[in-house]
Amino acid sequence: MEPSLSLTIIAVLLSVITLFLVGALIKVIQMLSEARKLAELSRMHLVPLSHDLSQLINDVRAIIKSVEDQVGKMGEGVTAVRDTAINLRDFEANMQERIERPLIEVAAILSALLKGGQVFWRKFNKR
Repeated sequence: MEPSLSLTIIAVLLSVITLFLVGALIKVIQMLSEARKLAELSRMHLVPLSHDLSQLINDVRAIIKSVEDQVGKMGEGVTAVRDTAINLRDFEANMQERIERPLIEVAAILSALLKGGQVFWRKFNKR
């Protein structure tokens, strides 16, 4: 094989790889932008929600104490209040999961891209 043909093939392959990396970086930037928007939106909603949730939990505790004083009369009410408290706790955990999962995925993708870039760079420098 002629050296000029080899150099042409290498140049074409590097161009294709560069185009792929540019596309991947654009996707990563879009994902980061969406994650940032989600984090900002969640942050805006979580602060009032957290405050309301804390107040609701305090209210639920007070209600539970009052209901437990009247167990004979309010047995079904206690169950409903406890279910509400559990649902509120599950809601809080669900909101945390919605925020953490995309951030972990973005971190994993960035890590994979960096590792792939390092491997490619090492292979390219060896030749």
